[in-house]
Amino acid sequence: MGQRGTKGVLFLCKGHHSRSRFAEILFNSVAAKLSLPWKASSRGLALERDVTNAGSLAVAAVQAVGVPAAADCARPPVLVTDEDLERADWIVALSDEEHLTLLRERFPAYADKAEYWQIADAPEALPRIEREVMDLVARLMAGGRRREARPPEAKAEDVCPTCRQPAGYCTCPTRAEPIKGKGTVRVGRETKGRRGKGVTTISDLPLGEAEILALAARLKERCGTGGTVKDGRIEIQGDQRDRVAAELEKLGFRVKRSGG
Repeated sequence: MGQRGTKGVLFLCKGHHSRSRFAEILFNSVAAKLSLPWKASSRGLALERDVTNAGSLAVAAVQAVGVPAAADCARPPVLVTDEDLERADWIVALSDEEHLTLLRERFPAYADKAEYWQIADAPEALPRIEREVMDLVARLMAGGRRREARPPEAKAEDVCPTCRQPAGYCTCPTRAEPIKGKGTVRVGRETKGRRGKGVTTISDLPLGEAEILALAARLKERCGTGGTVKDGRIEIQGDQRDRVAAELEKLGFRVKRSGG
C-alpha cells in the first residue's frame, strides 16, 4: 500500500461516512508532519444501500483541526475488499461491538488480525477518534505495540458514565483535577546553540515513553509545527509556550512556565 517503503493503515467502520474517514484524514495529516513511513486509507464493511458522502460531523471535525481535506470528504463511500485487507499492514476497526461480527461473517481470515477500538457511531465519536489516532501514532513511533484486548466484561461501577466503555479503555477528556505524578510539568523556551531558532520545551512529565510520544504528537498537531522527543522531554519548534500551556492545563496537568 502506498509508495515503496511506506506501510499502510486501514480504518474500517460500517458505512464509511464519518468515523473511518475522519481517522484516515487525521492520521495522514499527523503522519506527514512527523515524516512517518505510514499512510492510511479507509473503507466500509456494510454500505448496503446507503451511498451518501461523508457526514457533516466529519466535515466539521476535519475543518476544526485545520486539515484541508475537501476532496477526501467528497469521495463516495467504498466497500472494503479482500485486496484492501491483504495490502494493509495495520487494520483498525472503529467499534468492536459493531465490526467484529461483520469481519467474522464477511472476512473471517482477518477478524483476528484487526485492532478494535470502542467508538460507537455517536456525536461524541470524532473527538475520541482524534485521541485514539494520536495514541496509535505514538505506538507506531515506539515500534508498533498492539492494543491490548478489551476485557470481556466490566462491572457497572468500572464503566465510564460518558462513553460507557470500560474504565481502562475510556478516552474521554481528562477530568478537571490535576494529574497525579511527579509534581509540576515545566514549559520553557530554549534558544542557546540553535542559531536563533528557538524551541518550546516540556519537561518533568509524569508519563511513560509511549504516553510522552502521544502527547508530543498531539502538541505538534495543535501547534501546527514540528518537534521531537529527547530523553523524556518534548521540544516543539518556535515559541509555543502559551498554546502548549493551555493545552496541558486542559488535559489536567499542573504547569509552570520558565525561561524568558
